[in-house]
Amino acid sequence: MDSGKIPGNSNEQASSPAGAAEEPVQFRVVDKRHFAQGDAGESVAGAAAEKPRYPTFVEELMARVAETERRFKEKVEQIDQETARTKARLEAEYERKLALAKQDLLLPFLDVLDNLERALQAASVGGGKQDLLEGLKMTIGLFLARLRTHAVEPIEVLDQPFDPNLSQAVSVVPVADRAKDGWVVEEVLRGYRMGNALLRAAHVRVGQYQQEQSSSTSL
Repeated sequence: MDSGKIPGNSNEQASSPAGAAEEPVQFRVVDKRHFAQGDAGESVAGAAAEKPRYPTFVEELMARVAETERRFKEKVEQIDQETARTKARLEAEYERKLALAKQDLLLPFLDVLDNLERALQAASVGGGKQDLLEGLKMTIGLFLARLRTHAVEPIEVLDQPFDPNLSQAVSVVPVADRAKDGWVVEEVLRGYRMGNALLRAAHVRVGQYQQEQSSSTSL
């Protein structure tokens, strides 16, 4: 019985090569490495298709930084716009005040011009020389009065010791009086001050003492 089974087993082994050839195909289909690779590919595709419900810590931090930068840029733009509006408003206000200041400064001097025109008109219609001089004197007085309203005063330097802080010497004039040495003997151009500040220095001639020498001619 046992020996009869052996040929049967050998026949089965001999008749099984076709079946044995099919089994490797089944092993390749069910190879775990293939299934593992397929699972990994499916998981990657699923991860790409599915978005995370909550951001990670790094993504949340980057989002906060981006939001802070956006708010900072908006604040800078608002500040720049407000600065530009403030600058334009200040410039317009400055120009308005400057125009008003010019009007206040120049308007009083129109009276001086009116007086000069009236003096010339009076002289042209037969007025005397004396009338013209009187008109000019009145105009000069009015002009000085207008200057004083702006704190402008003439500097008195004539017949006083020369002061280089107030006057500019244009020449030296010989004087016989020793007491006049270094004094202002002539005022070429009047000087003015505005308050305590020098507006224009006076141009003067300064005396210089020179002893008189008697000239004698001998024959």
